[in-house]
Amino acid sequence: MQKRAYPHAVSNIELIQTHISYVFLAGDQVYKLKKPVDLGFLDFSTLEKRREACEAESRLNQRGCPGGVYVGVEQLKQHHGAFRIGGEGETVDYLVHMKRLPRERMMDRMLERGEVDFEMIARVAARLAELHRSAERGEKIAELGGFGQQVRNWRENLMQLHPLVGRTLGGARLERIERFVDGFMHAEADLLRRREKDGWIRDCHGDLRSDAVCFDPSLPGGICLFDCIEFNDAFRYSDTGLDAAFLAMDLDYRGHPDLSNLFISLYAHAVGDKELAVLLPLFKCHRATIRGKVESFQLVDPAIGARQKAAARRRARKYFALADSYTRGHGRQALILVTGPSGSGKSVLAGVLAAHLSAVLLSTDIIRREHFQDRGRDAPIDAGIYSPEARASVYDELYREAEEMLAQGRSVVLDGTYIERNQRLPVERLAGQLRARLLLVECSAPDEVVRDRQRRREGEAWTASEGRWDVYLAQKARIEPVTEVPDSRRITIDTTLPIAEQIEAIRAKLKGR
Repeated sequence: MQKRAYPHAVSNIELIQTHISYVFLAGDQVYKLKKPVDLGFLDFSTLEKRREACEAESRLNQRGCPGGVYVGVEQLKQHHGAFRIGGEGETVDYLVHMKRLPRERMMDRMLERGEVDFEMIARVAARLAELHRSAERGEKIAELGGFGQQVRNWRENLMQLHPLVGRTLGGARLERIERFVDGFMHAEADLLRRREKDGWIRDCHGDLRSDAVCFDPSLPGGICLFDCIEFNDAFRYSDTGLDAAFLAMDLDYRGHPDLSNLFISLYAHAVGDKELAVLLPLFKCHRATIRGKVESFQLVDPAIGARQKAAARRRARKYFALADSYTRGHGRQALILVTGPSGSGKSVLAGVLAAHLSAVLLSTDIIRREHFQDRGRDAPIDAGIYSPEARASVYDELYREAEEMLAQGRSVVLDGTYIERNQRLPVERLAGQLRARLLLVECSAPDEVVRDRQRRREGEAWTASEGRWDVYLAQKARIEPVTEVPDSRRITIDTTLPIAEQIEAIRAKLKGR
């Protein structure tokens, strides 16, 4: 559209084109025009359908991006042969109107510059957890996003991949993906159905990648999660873990698996999702194949130039290779005990490790929160929820759940202080009984680092930890040295090191066993 088509002064206009829309960057404003296409999974073929989609996009994105970024829906008018946004004339289309977000603060750009840090990942995890906790759920949503629909979505997805063989996807790769999906969904059908009953199916974002995240200090919370799916409820109504897996996959795709696992760790802690990591291979494979398919669609779009198509082909092949990588297992079953006093960094490490190994994450903090809610968080040491009896009940429940998960053939990561030998011994015996690899990870950090961590994480939504300075000092004084486990089954980790180095040290230790 020409400059005179806009209701405000415009010095420069930039057009961005996708397979379903035209995006006009007009000064500090953005206008999004949907293409009149029917691709099966979305239908913008009529004016009325495009109006409904524009209204849905503006409304739904208020959840992850408050603060007036989404202005509303505008009418595209035609008057005396000229097009204009608003004003007189016949309404020929509709546009989503947004305030322009700073491109240099987009997560994908900041990743390229190496500027995304722990606090930023924590902010994303907290905002997504907030969106999911408040998201609508119910019978209709469970029906459209539950196990049955997941099976149908996968079947449709795989069917649409077959025409891509020889263009962006190899036949052998597609066969591996199909075998993996069929086997995984059969093996984990009970878990996927249980998540539906437990309320994990909600009205989610549906398309959360790093280019849909903006770190803008002028916005509430300094963050915006935008551009959610509005065109297909079945794609947006999903398992919350599948929603989180999209960003995790995107971080993998961009070469940041450490940040991917960190994000899953913080998000899982925030929402209390113990089994998310178990489902990550399936969920991330699904997201990668979807992106590969979307990039492949550009190859048959006559409006897209040859250079853009070549780039889309390269991206599609990379996505399919990534999807293939998720089909590989993690070897023999493991039981990993991540120990250390509150604030030592064990919870973050345990969560990242669980994501890395696709293991069940069982945390004393999460179990304590489930049992006691918010009651007694400020209780004195050895009283209330921290009394010996309360601690014993939490560790007993942790043991029971670990035994159940190991019996199902899953790997398990336990996150707890485990400062007393009598807390550790039952877990160590359990690993022997069920023939799981045992590794005890002792986390350590200087006192001043622990103190700083506790100050910074007060009130953070991503953590279920109830660590306090007085609790840390008391726990540190009570630590009973680990003498019951041989050196081959234990490792000490300095949690001030980069998380990727911590994981690599543990991975090497497991590999050497």
